[in-house]
Amino acid sequence: MGVESTELEPQFWLAIDAGATRIRVAPICFSGTARFCGPVAVENFDSSLGPSRVAQAASLIRSVAEGAGWAPPFRLGLAWAGAPSADGQGTIAARYGPAIPDLVARLGALVPLQGSPCLHSDACAALEGAAVQVPFDSAYALISGSGLGEAYFEKGRSWTREEFQTRLGRASTWEFHGKDAEAWLRAGAWRTERPRVFQEVLRALVARRLQTVRPEVLALGGHFGEWFERGWITSEEARERWGLRLLRLDAEAALLGCVQLERRRMGL
Repeated sequence: MGVESTELEPQFWLAIDAGATRIRVAPICFSGTARFCGPVAVENFDSSLGPSRVAQAASLIRSVAEGAGWAPPFRLGLAWAGAPSADGQGTIAARYGPAIPDLVARLGALVPLQGSPCLHSDACAALEGAAVQVPFDSAYALISGSGLGEAYFEKGRSWTREEFQTRLGRASTWEFHGKDAEAWLRAGAWRTERPRVFQEVLRALVARRLQTVRPEVLALGGHFGEWFERGWITSEEARERWGLRLLRLDAEAALLGCVQLERRRMGL
């Protein structure tokens, strides 16, 4: 399902979702609805150096645009792992990989851009993209990767990072048996040990969040996809334990979502 638009002329966007180790780029078209209008290109980052990461992203942007037959300057929707700078033009901290405070400027020096895009939370982008694909009124999302991403969606939009942290606090500040939730639930931890304790952490964290909010949907993404495949989490448990609908976030959801967030920021 797409996003309604009042525009008569189509808009063409390049969506970028960069995690700690992998980058995805896809062409997105808006003309009454939002849709992928070409294949998603996926590459692993080949270096931990900031400039080379940006150069690899720029190269992938050019390749996807060429495949779609699009000429510059390009509209970008941009989700990038790490804590964004106050001006949204780069990252000031990252668990893995370097902080790149001037990321947008570096991209713009390599690829002609239309305007100056802002970085958006990859967790918010994934939840926004899920709302495009499978509509819901409200949802709480957890995304396991090199860290643990969280987001909340209600009244047609996701909370900003600041709104989330003010209302719910970060998972990295909530402890379970001596470790914070991020330390327990990022992929590198639970992949090497038996599942029971990690299931307990997830249940306890969700129960803690439900003391403050009451979403319709619990959305799990990133490496949590393996939990679905292994049967560590089921729709039946989510319904019986919390009264929530369980949703698995697609890997491509953040690509739709970062464009949705950027369009909203621009007032489109």
